[in-house]
Amino acid sequence: MRINFLALSAILMGSILALGGCETPTPAAIPALTFAHLEQIRFDAAIVEIFDEYHPTLAAPNVDHLFQISPALAARNWANARIGAAGSAGSVRVIIKNASVVQVNLPVRTGVGGLFFNEQDVRYEAILELSIEYRRGLFVTSSVRTEVMRSRTASESISVAERNQLFFKLTEDLLADLDAEIVSNISQYMADGLL
Repeated sequence: MRINFLALSAILMGSILALGGCETPTPAAIPALTFAHLEQIRFDAAIVEIFDEYHPTLAAPNVDHLFQISPALAARNWANARIGAAGSAGSVRVIIKNASVVQVNLPVRTGVGGLFFNEQDVRYEAILELSIEYRRGLFVTSSVRTEVMRSRTASESISVAERNQLFFKLTEDLLADLDAEIVSNISQYMADGLL
């Protein structure tokens, strides 16, 4: 009995010492998502108004509220940086209609066989919908609406830092898609309001 107690004590002490040497890694810093490198789209308007009609549910399956930089905040920052007023009358309205990210669970192997695989167990589906209206007085003289979608999958073993990086990259790619499509739409359908 004494040998078992000594062996158990040695194992317990070894475990405590091993755990004491472990450090929790600090989360990687997420870079700023800016649009300062892009030229401003200037409208013949006195003011730019930004309205956010998207209200996150803050509940599953939505996960956009878990992002360090949510798609809604990134869209607002994009509008502040990219849409400019350089006239004396009229207005431009930027309306964020949807900025949701939904988590979809994917099927994975279960049981003993599942222990030997690191599978993609979740997909994040992001949608960003934005409209821009050029107004003269009470009338909308031109407008565009753009919707872009992106998705990414994550493995079962993803860390918190890796998930945050995935969320950042998903948002960054979503905004790059939005920018490319909306710039094309503005030049095609809103030329009457551009300077």
